[in-house]
Amino acid sequence: MNLQSASLAAMTKIRNRLPTHVLHSRRQIFKSSIHTPSFRHSLSDCRTQTLRPELQHATRHSSPSRSAPIPISISRAIHTTRENRMASDADYMSFLDKADQDTGAASATAQSGKKVGTKSVNTAVPKVLEGVEEYYISDSDEPFEVVSLKYDGAEVPSADELKKLLGHDEKVTSVSEKEFDRKGQYKSVVEAVNKAGSGKVQVFRVEYGSTRAEYYVVSVDSKDGRLVGLKALAVES
Repeated sequence: MNLQSASLAAMTKIRNRLPTHVLHSRRQIFKSSIHTPSFRHSLSDCRTQTLRPELQHATRHSSPSRSAPIPISISRAIHTTRENRMASDADYMSFLDKADQDTGAASATAQSGKKVGTKSVNTAVPKVLEGVEEYYISDSDEPFEVVSLKYDGAEVPSADELKKLLGHDEKVTSVSEKEFDRKGQYKSVVEAVNKAGSGKVQVFRVEYGSTRAEYYVVSVDSKDGRLVGLKALAVES
C-alpha cells in the first residue's frame, strides 16, 4: 500500500466516526479556504521549502548580471508539487462527498429524482431572515430557507389553512417549539422569525411520504400582509 492509499484509509476510519454535520462543516470550510490568499500563501511557502536546496544551488551558480533560466530539475519539481497538491485536494473532497453518500445525506433528493419541498416565496423577503445560516440536523443536514408568502390574516394560520396556502396534498400538522427543538439547537431560527413577524411564532410539519418532512417556523407580518419565516427539510428514516 503506498502512502496516498494509506492516508485515504486512515481518513475513511475517521470519517466513519464523525457526525454528518461535522463533515458538512469541514467541507464548507475546505471549499471556502482553498480560494483565500492565506491558503495560497501557505502553499507557496510549502513549495519554496521543498525546492529551497535546488534554488540556493541555482542562485550560487548564476550570473549576477542577468537572470538565469530555471533549471529543468526545478521546473519538474514545481510541476510535480502542483500536481500532487491538486490530487490531494481532489482526494479530500472525494472523501467528504463519500461521507455524505455513506450517511444518506443525498437520500432526500435521490428517492424522487427531484428536489423535495414547497414553493415558499412569492413576495418580498424580510432582511432579518436573509442572514440566517443554520442547518436542521436529521439523517440529512439541510439548510433553513426563507419563507415569505402573501397572507391577509392577522393571526398565524391553522394547519389546514397553511396546507391550502402552500397548495400541498399531504398532511400538515402544528407542532410545539419544544417538540421541534428538543435540544435547543434552533433558538436563533425562532428569534429571527420572531423579529421578522409581528405576532407569535408557530411551527408546522409538512409531510412528504413516510420519511421526509419540512418544518415551517413562521409568524405573521400584518403590516406588509405576509407570512414570514424559515423552513428546512428533514429526512427521518
